[in-house]
Amino acid sequence: MKIDKKMINLLLMLNDDQLWNTLMKAASKSGAEGIGKVERPADMSKIRAALSALTDEDISRAAELFGKGNKNG
Repeated sequence: MKIDKKMINLLLMLNDDQLWNTLMKAASKSGAEGIGKVERPADMSKIRAALSALTDEDISRAAELFGKGNKNG
């Protein structure tokens, strides 16, 4: 699945619980260690703001970094 600005905007339409669960599932599948210990913040507004501010370049760079992490792990 390709992550792009359109996908981010769809994520932002989810309610807080759905958004958090989706982010945790994606992080877990990417191989992020210790992700199960991360607690959901009471206020998701900062996460939403960070996601909404992402540019296509930011998304491409993050995908590149995650890809490198998966190859090494």
